[in-house]
Amino acid sequence: MSEELPSIVEFSEDISEAEAPPPLPISDYEADIRSAVQKISTTSGNRYAEIGFHIDVDQFPADYDVENAPDGKLIMYRRLTLTDDRAGRYRVRMFCETIGAEPPSTKLDLAGWVGLRAKVSVDHSEYEGVTREEIAKVSAID
Repeated sequence: MSEELPSIVEFSEDISEAEAPPPLPISDYEADIRSAVQKISTTSGNRYAEIGFHIDVDQFPADYDVENAPDGKLIMYRRLTLTDDRAGRYRVRMFCETIGAEPPSTKLDLAGWVGLRAKVSVDHSEYEGVTREEIAKVSAID
């Protein structure tokens, strides 16, 4: 049984003055995989991997205020389909090679990706009027 939380929520600052933090600048960053779970697309019905890439503050550009994300940035990557067809299997193989994971034969444990590193190319997109980060590409660390 879950514990019921109170209806009152307190913040450390006045939220009527809150502004969106600036997004991490467009660039390439080294990132750790912190999570990898299988999901089902609500639009296509296809399976895909939702992969959480964490960019540590030591990767931030010198002119990006660490106070915007003092614990680093966790950006979700949702572009790897897990379809069991020729193209899907090939994309999974290539992604495994990119992140340094041994490509599986027929069974894939996404949890095995946690802790692996890759280079992520961060881009910007707008969602509900707010500019935010997104991962445009994942590549191997040189």
